[in-house]
Amino acid sequence: MTDTKQDTRDWSVAWKNPFVIGWVVILFIVLSVNFFMVSMAIVTNPGLVVDDYYDQGKRMDVILAEQKKMEQIGWQLEVDMPILSEGKKDLVKLSVKDKEGKPLDVETAILYFYRPSDRNLDGQLVMNKIDGTGMYEQSFSLPLKGKWDLIMEVTKGDLRFNIGRSIMVQDPE
Repeated sequence: MTDTKQDTRDWSVAWKNPFVIGWVVILFIVLSVNFFMVSMAIVTNPGLVVDDYYDQGKRMDVILAEQKKMEQIGWQLEVDMPILSEGKKDLVKLSVKDKEGKPLDVETAILYFYRPSDRNLDGQLVMNKIDGTGMYEQSFSLPLKGKWDLIMEVTKGDLRFNIGRSIMVQDPE
């Protein structure tokens, strides 16, 4: 009384086998996703890699010597940076003091700003000297919210001193 049903499918042709078709579909999906990810990486390249990274690496001893020289100089930079909002101008103030804490005039004071995810938004801002020794200010705004890296650099003669920090720019209010 057993009623067995005979399998009549023809498995001799590989392209008619559902397991082979399934594996080919999975392989096609994996290759398509990889191709999409590689093309997106190329198209949206933020350019975070330094163009001359090998030369910069060879200069590491020069960079370390400059840092040691800055420690010996002992200048103090006090940056009054308000909490910035996207596209809103605010006043940035800088106070430069020597090793003993006395105000110091410098020849140039420049604020460099870097967008870690897009080098096209990087820039610099020259600070204007205001009344008083060692006091500088400038109106400043950043076009996008998010993380920005800032470097304040002052020079006097062949002496150079800089400090850096990261900030978060907020949504416009």
